[in-house]
Amino acid sequence: MKIRVVVADDFPLVREGVVRALNSDPGIEVIAQAENGNAALELAEKLEPDVMILDLRMPDLGGLAVLDKLRTSRPQIRVIVMTASEQANTLLDAVAAGAAGYLSKRSTGEELRQAVITAHGGGSVITPSLASHLLKEFSSSARGEQSQVRPLQGRELDVLRLVVQGKTDNEIGKELFISPRTVQNHLTRIREKTGLRRRSELTRWAVEHAIG
Repeated sequence: MKIRVVVADDFPLVREGVVRALNSDPGIEVIAQAENGNAALELAEKLEPDVMILDLRMPDLGGLAVLDKLRTSRPQIRVIVMTASEQANTLLDAVAAGAAGYLSKRSTGEELRQAVITAHGGGSVITPSLASHLLKEFSSSARGEQSQVRPLQGRELDVLRLVVQGKTDNEIGKELFISPRTVQNHLTRIREKTGLRRRSELTRWAVEHAIG
């Protein structure tokens, strides 16, 4: 069964590009498009897509407001925020509102397709280049907060950085040249130290604490 997607952006050219990129994957189908926040919310509640690609800055109802309402009315919909903004606070607001992913509008078609697949599978996604930029931006302000939790070791940090990028255990293992079982062991220790369980929670924690 195909992954059903709604694309919401007020710029027709952006929507067309996203739709074209997603529909090129035989496992993904864009079932509707919205040009403003109210339309996005209406389509989401009516069609109940698996994933929504959502621009943060739209007429009528902003993306964060849409996210907040969907978190209550349709929490099963995985929402990927797509924006031109690289402001750290914007990302944190989106993650706090329940976004499953955060992509730059400069993302490639392949990054878009992979983000949809990852989000649909329960993972979290942040464009790698954007994640790196944001983590660096937070590094100085978050060092004091890191002392409040047990420190993560080198390999644990490596694993967590790749979790932020939405990679699976197998993908992390291949990149770090370790087995998926070893990746799981590192994740277990990370969860014990942070007190968090879900990958989305770990992603939010990593961004807030400037892991990197």
